[in-house]
Parts: sequence; structure tokens; C-alpha cells
Amino acid sequence: MRTAKAGELLEEGMVLEPWNTVVSAERQRRYLDAAEVPASLFGDTVDLSILANDTILAMRYLKKTPMDGLHAGQRMEQLAPVRLGEPLVVRGRVREVRRSPKGRFTHTSFSIESPLGTQKVLGELIYFNPDPQARVAPASVDVAFDRTGWTSVARVALTPQKVAEYSHEFPTYKVHFDPEIAASVGLRAPVAQGLMSFTWMTMAVAKEGLPQRYSVVASFRRPVFWDETVEVLRRGREMAIVGADARQRSSGRFDV
Repeated sequence: MRTAKAGELLEEGMVLEPWNTVVSAERQRRYLDAAEVPASLFGDTVDLSILANDTILAMRYLKKTPMDGLHAGQRMEQLAPVRLGEPLVVRGRVREVRRSPKGRFTHTSFSIESPLGTQKVLGELIYFNPDPQARVAPASVDVAFDRTGWTSVARVALTPQKVAEYSHEFPTYKVHFDPEIAASVGLRAPVAQGLMSFTWMTMAVAKEGLPQRYSVVASFRRPVFWDETVEVLRRGREMAIVGADARQRSSGRFDV
């Protein structure tokens, strides 16, 4: 297996350079405060969404530009609880590359381990690289989200400060900070990281007590702008992030 180098096109089977990390209580609190999630829900254990951010950090050296690849989906599976302050190694491998008429989907799998090699968490990150030559499909009918059977878990009013604070470890990803950069890629305003939605989903799980072993999977359908109010909804094991305009932003599910 070949180690992926900065700036090259990722192909199946490539491995990433190992990423060493620690989730301290302060680091976790900073993320959770920005997302308006009580840190007390997780006690002395690590929230999976913080480790999901580590999967992005592990891939950051590969990006030619911060806008190289759109975060389309995330999956995280806790095999055993991780304690705050516990040293970890993030190991990644390109599992699959899918090509579609609209572009290229890269699936990278991760094993988050103790320094001795004990697996604690498994993950997968999906990036989408649009094909600039692809024809734009006609816009689909954008219907309001059907709330039947769904329960509201939380409502969060975003601000530029909260969005920027959540992205404090990604200062070069200016689409989360800079209105001009956001406008240059067709966005009306800077956007929250997709993983901010993932944090709201892990919160929805934690509110009923965290299992020893569980997984959360999410798809990021539409951007969440830095001035929006969103609602976190749950129906059984399904979760959804919905804007004030009643349009769905992200979908998710957890399993035990």
C-alpha cells in the first residue's frame, strides 16, 4: 500500500500518514460550547463528533486548497469509550473511489487506536469533488420536511461567532469565516462545518444515555449558514437537522 502524498489524486488502497491526537476536556468543551451542546452530557468520555473532526485533520495535508472536496457524509462507530486526555492515533485508508456523472466520491475509512494498537473507534469520511464539466441537472422540487412522528431535541440559533469558534482548528477553511470567500463559491454567506450537524446528532443520542458501543452516520444535504436557526429532530433512531424554512439540512441515524 502506498502512502498518499500532498496534492495527488487519491486512489483506492492509499493509506494516510498517521495523525496523533488527544481530546482534552478543554478541546471538547470548546467545540460543544460553539454548538450549544452541554459538555456534561458526555462526562469524562469523548464525543464521537470531536474525533470526526480528527478525521478531517488527518486528511488536511492532502488538500491542494481548503475548498478541494465537499464534505458529503460521515460515519463514526465507537467500539469502546474513549476517555478525555487519552492519547490516540488516527490511521486512514482510501476504501473506495466512486465516479458519477456529477463528480467523484472518495470514501476514506479510519481506525482510531490507542498507541498500542487497540481499536477504539472506526470511522468513514466521504468527500465529493464535483466535475466542473458536468451538466447541471434541473432543480428538484424542494418540499418542506414532514415532521410527522418527529420529536424536537433542540433549537440552535447560529451566529458568525459560533460558526467560527466551532471551526477554530481549521483557520484556512475560510468558507466558514469569510463572506467574500463564501460568495466566490456561490454561497450567500459563510457556512457551518457539516460536523456541527454531526455534533447535534451525537447530542441527541447522549440525551438518552450513551451506550458503550454505538455508531452514528450522517449525510450533509444542504449548507447551514452562519446566521440560521436550525432544529434538531429525532424519530426513533433517525435524526434530522431542519432549518427555519422547513427544509432539511442533514440526515442521520444511530445504531447500537
